[in-house]
Amino acid sequence: MILLEKGNRILQETVSSIILREDEDKPKTEPGMDVKLCDFDDVNYRVVIEAGATSMKVHMNLPTWHDIEEFGGQEAFSTDFKGMECEADTGYHVAIEVKLDSLPEAEEDKENLVVLISTMKGRVFGGAFKFFLNALASGDEKTDAKKYDTRGDTTIYMVPKSGGLTVIFGVDFIEAVDKVLGKVFMQEFVDCQRRVNGAPPSKWHVEPPTELKENFDITENSGILGYMSFSVLPKHVNKPEKIENIVHVLQTFRSFLQYHIKMSKSYWHSKMRAKTQDLLKVLNRAKIEDPDADKKKKKTASGKTFKR
Repeated sequence: MILLEKGNRILQETVSSIILREDEDKPKTEPGMDVKLCDFDDVNYRVVIEAGATSMKVHMNLPTWHDIEEFGGQEAFSTDFKGMECEADTGYHVAIEVKLDSLPEAEEDKENLVVLISTMKGRVFGGAFKFFLNALASGDEKTDAKKYDTRGDTTIYMVPKSGGLTVIFGVDFIEAVDKVLGKVFMQEFVDCQRRVNGAPPSKWHVEPPTELKENFDITENSGILGYMSFSVLPKHVNKPEKIENIVHVLQTFRSFLQYHIKMSKSYWHSKMRAKTQDLLKVLNRAKIEDPDADKKKKKTASGKTFKR
């Protein structure tokens, strides 16, 4: 399976066209530039350069911001974008400002800045995961369980417990075909865990698992497809690079699942179309035999034709 990129490709290209300019004295931007972009999980961006301004502002609307703000979201934003924070416009939750007249001189530093901005969503949204993973790595067992909706059909539950952290995704799909494929994919996670040594324990539940019953008083399925749970153990977070990898994988799980379902359906449709084309070619080459072809045709003196 293919892991999704950490950043937003369109945002990266937009910002790159502004920061990585050929003329160091004059930015390649138009006065009054205002570009709006979108991302997974109903996240929206707005890239603005006001007329006559020498700075670029990037605003981000993150629907889960108010749920994760105090649970690592604000901390991650302030840490990764220190010195770049600015007031967000109405309808957006966070924003940064880049001074175009004081950009880094080194080309590599500019590229790193572009990558930093393009991964804004992952850094802020991943702050919530990092909050609980850092608590697990430090041995802090006082962290309370937390839940928040990433989109209309997905809820994430963070359940710290003695010696580990359980991350549960309450998942649902609108289309009936997606529901069937979703079950297959999530069952595959469970099967892979059994086959791969060192893989984090994972389970697929139709009914709410024990952690939800104990911490959120959820005893019955509310009509969703089911619950996918991943258990993170202390050995998985004993290094900073491991934490970063887990944060990326977990926060993109729902989008990762949706992506592969859509790609699978697209692949099957292309195979069906190709098979249909082959069958049409066979039909076009087929010839209907005349049952009377073996009979000889004769003509009378008057010109009439008859068979005998």
